[in-house]
Amino acid sequence: MSELIQEWVLERNGYTCQMCGVAAGEPDPLGSARSVRLTMGHIKDKSKGGDDTPQNLRAVCTNCNEGLQNAALPKPDRIHLLAQVRRATIDDQEALLSWLLGKFGLVSKKKP
Repeated sequence: MSELIQEWVLERNGYTCQMCGVAAGEPDPLGSARSVRLTMGHIKDKSKGGDDTPQNLRAVCTNCNEGLQNAALPKPDRIHLLAQVRRATIDDQEALLSWLLGKFGLVSKKKP
């Protein structure tokens, strides 16, 4: 698969593992001294007829791709996700907002 396809998939997936949710460059959750690295994973394995098209690819960390993590965390539903954000500190909420604005290319509107 081409580097262009890989870059497109990584961008689409927000440079985040679609199995466990870690982001590229974060500390490895399994405790090693290395940072998280992302690779391409097939949604439908090539051995079962899958291909290398962007629709069949997703960003996965090396731990998930190698099967080192026992189970992927379930994706949070909207209610759970909003509850977690509300519980976060103001600094963490602002960091999340900044990340979301950057991810979607938006500009914050400040209230007077």
